[in-house]
Amino acid sequence: MSAVVIVVHGGICVEEIPDVFEPLYRACILGMETLQSQEAVDAVEEAVKVLEDDPRLNAGTGAFPNLLGEVEMSASIMKDDLSCGGVAAIKNVRHPISVARAVMERTRHVLLVGEGANLFARLLGFEEYNPVAELTIRTLEKSIAKASQEKDSIYHYYLKRAREKLRRLHLGTVGAVALDCSGRIAAGTSTGGVEMQLPGRVGDSPIIGCGTFAWEWGGVSMTGEGEGIMKLGLARKIAEWMEEMSAQEAVNRGMELARRFGVVCGAIAVRKTGEIGFGECGGRLTFGYFREEMKEPHVFPSKS
Repeated sequence: MSAVVIVVHGGICVEEIPDVFEPLYRACILGMETLQSQEAVDAVEEAVKVLEDDPRLNAGTGAFPNLLGEVEMSASIMKDDLSCGGVAAIKNVRHPISVARAVMERTRHVLLVGEGANLFARLLGFEEYNPVAELTIRTLEKSIAKASQEKDSIYHYYLKRAREKLRRLHLGTVGAVALDCSGRIAAGTSTGGVEMQLPGRVGDSPIIGCGTFAWEWGGVSMTGEGEGIMKLGLARKIAEWMEEMSAQEAVNRGMELARRFGVVCGAIAVRKTGEIGFGECGGRLTFGYFREEMKEPHVFPSKS
């Protein structure tokens, strides 16, 4: 019988750290409850859904908008048998992680994007949902201010429509990794993207091997600068390193690589032996974990 553990994250912060203790705590609790009777992949999905529902986090409700003021979300999920699925630039769904799982289980594909992902979600009965929240609006305001100062005119093209969208609307990435009692591992990641995101931009979160990876030795979920994470293929590297070292050593090695190339990011990991790893480069990771033998989850930053 394997150790039972779940680790979750609410993104990496480089400025003010939001008060996300409560959603991370609840995600750990629900994840552990799910692990008592279901598989690791079920726990990952349920934990990420908790985080997607919290308007303080950049995933699902409250996800960051692009420069047209539209919310395009991405997510991926993977099991240790290499089954995986993802969605990118999907709109108007409540839980992108659940649509990503449906791609894994209901199609022959790994990734659906844009209108194709939207149509797939509607065909499977995922209801229309408006993910705009206060974080979305604040982020759009900041993006408009930054874009207006850009010298490259391509950003100016979007400003008028973005301002119109903001008037009509009148505020980080999340993830989970779990190990169940049968020794199965799963990982999942969900995001709303980044500030000043051009329409159609896709980061690391829905890309298997970049934002999410799971295999027989461990699982990983990333957060941070998606373009840099993709270039380094960090999730897969960290997961593969766990064949030869502990989860913490593998994460540390990943953060050293990120630091070498100036990539701001964070990672959570679980090894098949039940060890966990976590770390950040250039910011502060918000995360929590819960082991079966613990009385309650440990969440960082802790509740003040």
